[in-house]
Amino acid sequence: MQERFSQTMDVSHPISIESVKTTIRAHRSHGTFLEGAQFIRSLPQPISSVTSVAIEIAQLYLVQGQYILAAQACEHVSMVPGEGEDAIVMGLLQAFIGIGRYSKLKTALRMAQRIGDAWKIKGAGVSDPPLAESRVLMVFYYWKIMVVAAEQGLLDDKSTKATAASNIAPLLLRIRSEGRLREARFLIYFLVNIMDDANKALEILQDFLQCLGTSAWAVERASTLVDIAEFQLKSDCDTVLTEAGENFKRASELFVSVGHTYGGIDIDLAQITADRTISAAEKFMAKTKIADRYFGVHHYQNGIRCLAFAISPDMIVDTYYQDVAKALELLDRKINEVGSEILKQLSLLHSICQASIKAPEYGFALQSLESYYASVPEEISPKYHSYMATMLGLVYSSFGEGEKALQAAEQSLDIAMSGVSYVDQSDAATHVGMHRLSLAYQYPPGSTEAINYTTSALHDLTEWADKDAEHGYADGEVQKCLQIAGQRVTHDPAAGPEPVEQQWIERVKKHIPDSADPLTRSQLVDLEMRSLMRRGKYSESLALSADYLEQLGKVSGVPPFKKAQAFMSASIQALLCVRGSFQDGQTSTPESTRSAVKLLWTTVSLSYKALQLYRQTNGVELVLDCAPFVWEVLDWATKTVTGTQRRELLASFLHELDLIEKVCDDMRRSVLPVGGLRNLMTKRLLVSKRSSLRLYNVGCDIALQLDDPAGAWLWLQRGKARAFADSLGATSAVPRRLLDRIGDDPAAYGLLRGEQSILELLREPNVNHVVAARRLASLRQKMAHHPLLAEAARLKDASFSLELEMEELKEALLATGLTADRVKFADWYVPVSANASDQPITLFVRQLDGATHSMTLPISTRQVRDWVDEAFRFPEMATPPLRRKGGNRLLKKMNALVEGLAETTSEGDLLVLSPSGFLHGVPLHALDVVGEPLIQRNPVVYVSSAATLGQCLLRASSPHSKQQVCGPGPGSAKYFAVYEDPDRAGERDEIFAHIKSMPQHLPGTVSLGPEVTKSHFLHECAGASWIHYHGHANYSNGDVLKSSLVLSDGTDLFRRSPDDRGREPSEHEGEDRLLVSELFDAALPRGGGVHFTIIACDSGTQEIAPGDEPLGITAALLYAGATSVLGCLWPIDSRAGRAFSEAFYKETMRAKASSQHGGVRGALDLASAMRATVSKMRKGELGAEFTQAYYWAPFALHGLWYFSTQ
Repeated sequence: MQERFSQTMDVSHPISIESVKTTIRAHRSHGTFLEGAQFIRSLPQPISSVTSVAIEIAQLYLVQGQYILAAQACEHVSMVPGEGEDAIVMGLLQAFIGIGRYSKLKTALRMAQRIGDAWKIKGAGVSDPPLAESRVLMVFYYWKIMVVAAEQGLLDDKSTKATAASNIAPLLLRIRSEGRLREARFLIYFLVNIMDDANKALEILQDFLQCLGTSAWAVERASTLVDIAEFQLKSDCDTVLTEAGENFKRASELFVSVGHTYGGIDIDLAQITADRTISAAEKFMAKTKIADRYFGVHHYQNGIRCLAFAISPDMIVDTYYQDVAKALELLDRKINEVGSEILKQLSLLHSICQASIKAPEYGFALQSLESYYASVPEEISPKYHSYMATMLGLVYSSFGEGEKALQAAEQSLDIAMSGVSYVDQSDAATHVGMHRLSLAYQYPPGSTEAINYTTSALHDLTEWADKDAEHGYADGEVQKCLQIAGQRVTHDPAAGPEPVEQQWIERVKKHIPDSADPLTRSQLVDLEMRSLMRRGKYSESLALSADYLEQLGKVSGVPPFKKAQAFMSASIQALLCVRGSFQDGQTSTPESTRSAVKLLWTTVSLSYKALQLYRQTNGVELVLDCAPFVWEVLDWATKTVTGTQRRELLASFLHELDLIEKVCDDMRRSVLPVGGLRNLMTKRLLVSKRSSLRLYNVGCDIALQLDDPAGAWLWLQRGKARAFADSLGATSAVPRRLLDRIGDDPAAYGLLRGEQSILELLREPNVNHVVAARRLASLRQKMAHHPLLAEAARLKDASFSLELEMEELKEALLATGLTADRVKFADWYVPVSANASDQPITLFVRQLDGATHSMTLPISTRQVRDWVDEAFRFPEMATPPLRRKGGNRLLKKMNALVEGLAETTSEGDLLVLSPSGFLHGVPLHALDVVGEPLIQRNPVVYVSSAATLGQCLLRASSPHSKQQVCGPGPGSAKYFAVYEDPDRAGERDEIFAHIKSMPQHLPGTVSLGPEVTKSHFLHECAGASWIHYHGHANYSNGDVLKSSLVLSDGTDLFRRSPDDRGREPSEHEGEDRLLVSELFDAALPRGGGVHFTIIACDSGTQEIAPGDEPLGITAALLYAGATSVLGCLWPIDSRAGRAFSEAFYKETMRAKASSQHGGVRGALDLASAMRATVSKMRKGELGAEFTQAYYWAPFALHGLWYFSTQ
């Protein structure tokens, strides 16, 4: 049999068109695609371009899934006048192929409708003369196109399929009666798959089977047996299931007998898909092997679809991550090989669906969707287009972007309304209502915004629920009623004889009765429990919860998410019963107290189980919501035990938090840092979620309860500036010491090059980021097992260790003459819980060897907030409070924040300050320790987190592409002054004279006034390692990305033409602004030290988002490549700025000369120079008018405490 189909065309004999077509059909029928392709390639061009032959060629490639080849077969046709129906079939076939190849759905539909009208296909009767095969194909492809158009939302699905079935059925009977069973077979397969009556479809198949008795129809008989068995597998009857197995066996024997290549694979796939005894993960592994078998016989269509649907939302992907990554990479590659845009869309939607429910891949889902959604094919179907918008809304919601989520949902509804599928429209409307309710919850209860969003959501959901009832769309009605009832039960305080939500619950019960299976009833049961709780019926709610949990336990294959919900509900009911017992005085006897405590520990067990199950789902929101609840219960329960048992319980839960934090970490890292500022902002949204911040607070609280200040400090640092540290790590170079070793290792070098190629791919448009990023994750798992690459990853990942194992830290200490015991980290824990408004603040002091001290400070969060308001919120033209006569006394009110540093640090220690929350607004270095400002006692540097310091250390120690400031040759430093105010010409002259004198301290070039255009400034900075700017900075409270350095537009306002001299310049004439958003993209040198001194008002002011995420000029410069930035925390006096700069540069050079004399080389000690300069200002050595803290306290150093000169 194989030999008969593998023959190629013998051109020495006359060629029969019919024999060619018969051979191609045989290859298609038996699945011998490789041999078929060889036969087709052997055909002379005049033969392969005959329309009827080309139709057969295209159909073979279409069944195989080779869309490129199918389209090419149609393109090379030589039309002959009078071909009639063959030409029409070719047109329809080309249109159908165009749907898969290019997603040209509307083009195909227009063509089908035009041909259908011209040839009267729709509703046409079956004529008496024998029907030509071309006529059968014409009808077949006409209805194939119409059904696909209906399934994709361009036509009504139900009526289109019903009409198609009514037209195909008589045609089927006619050709069956003529004994044309091969044609009848592909018609019957199409027919039974569009029928809504499964029993009727099964009858048709069984009746057809009776016609296929002879061996001549072995393939058709086997395929029909498979179809019958697949219908039978849907039954719960053991007898029917046994019969299905027998039918599969008979089909398998027939497929083997004729040498069919993929019939047996189809059988295995059908049985695996229907198997209810194995897990989703086991099905995935089995299906990947089946897909490989399909590809092995060159059946790409089935292989691709098998892979696309192999990954189930119910499986725990982490366990099979390498296999999933490999499967998705193979899927993406095969789709690109066959060239199908619609399969690409299907794959994208499926992978996005998986990624959007798996927290570590939220970012991949967002990047893929945004990229593809921005440039979808012109003829993308309303269904896929609408679903993409829906998924985009869900992903935005995961990132906390409620407005964008609603906008995407509304776009989804608009797109769905452009089609005719009521189901798609209704589903999109459900999501609009859901996002509006979510947005309402983000505003204070009773606010105008909350009321408006809630009112519009409930109105639309009610209206659509009524429409669903009219259309008979039960699922849509149920989901909307659940949304409405959920809002009512949670936020509607109205009381009466019947709860306001009850009517909606009853409406759901019409479709989901009590007899329904537990999985179907899960949302309804949860709603009923919440309704009982609202009415204070805790015992009834607990009983309902326990009963449901018992029922669920009897069901096999329950997804972890459903189980987690059930356990979570049960734990909530139990906790409420416990609270009720204590509050109502039901624990007056020892027995009742023991009973309540026992129930409390049951609550702990239930909630803990829920947390573990939620974590299996990898859905971070539910995990983060559940964890604080578990802690609330556990914290209460552990008060009933003491000693070792309590410590073990707390330590166990702390380990659970570590695992949860890993999920959060992966989620944040899923936003790959290849999109610059935009991706940084997306990461900030993730880390600033209240639930995320609460996780780190709980970790810190537990560590403190365990008397583990070192552990508490680590939890505090883990929650700081994670998005910013990620971004710095992504732009950090691998240290030369490590890069050289990697280059000498072929395996390590190959893996590193592979990582770079994927990162470059992720920058390309229309890339499936989920697939590419999973490839990246898989590659990085391999890299993690290579010692050299593992070290590089640790450094770039910002997992900065405070142990002295980091070579860069050792070099920095040596270069600045410090020993490890003279460096201390100071950090402050500011609780973020709801009742933390008047809680004390905890100070941590950590040494490089890990020894950590903690102390509760005699100052509360409310006191600090009130002080920040008093010091920095005042009328626009008023004198700043810190500048007034009592300014120093006002500052001293915050001295308690540094209380304890005298006992835990020594004078002269380098202090690395990492403020938390609103403490970023306090000049901590200016507060008194033992009667003198901290900066007088110690050199000080600020960092967002220990991780950002680690990244700056890596940069400073990496090789520099440009000449260093203190390297050979002049001009390494760049000095800029911009002060284009004609009304203050004298001040401008003073500033320019000051800047011109600066190169005497550090050699460099000077640019003044009109010379300092944006392009000139950025060009000069790109080649410099020391930059000094004196001028104006504007801080934008409304949008910090619009904060800016004021530069010149090139206009010299002091050399105006005679015509302009009498004209008053406009407010911002001659100015150009370098925005923070532009600074993020500045091309600063990578590697080596890069220092900025910015003497300008508010240049050091930063917006600090939750999670201590910095954003402002300082953060932008550090992101762009700087290792240290000296800026100003508030508006400064220009004279003070000049005095400070002059002294600072002298002290910097003095420190350099001193270190060289002492034999220590390689760095300028910036922190020590700052300390000495401030000391002189305080003593009046730089001017008596600058002794007040207002003049010297705004200067602050961020990043590294030194500047590397090697």
